Amino acid sequence: MLKKLVASFVMGAFLAITGVVSGVEAATISNGLSCTKPGAITTVKVKGISKAYVCTGNPSQTGVKGLEWTLKTCLSYWTAAKNSQDSITQQRSLVQSMSEPDKTNYNKQLDGSQAQLDKVKAAIVSNHCKKGL
Repeated sequence: MLKKLVASFVMGAFLAITGVVSGVEAATISNGLSCTKPGAITTVKVKGISKAYVCTGNPSQTGVKGLEWTLKTCLSYWTAAKNSQDSITQQRSLVQSMSEPDKTNYNKQLDGSQAQLDKVKAAIVSNHCKKGL
């Protein structure tokens, strides 16, 4: 019982330190707004939906300098997309060592995978990484 009480207290203190944001502050946090504490996490509840933001750089934006609030889903989805891109790139180098017609066939398949990944990345940017979300 004491362990549960201590765990609850520690979790409560953690939430207080990381900054669960009230409704008044919620309107001021969105993708692209500057922040100062790298790695800080803020949870915002808007219309009953909680959104977690991390103080870091937005990986989908090029040329951005400094820290900004970025949706946690943007970061995780972008990482998954990057892993998929790395996989396609590695497969392309493997395919280069193949002979025809396999080389052409697999390159066409990889081109299709790349086209699908490009669509997914565009959706991630517009639905999770775009400034103002």
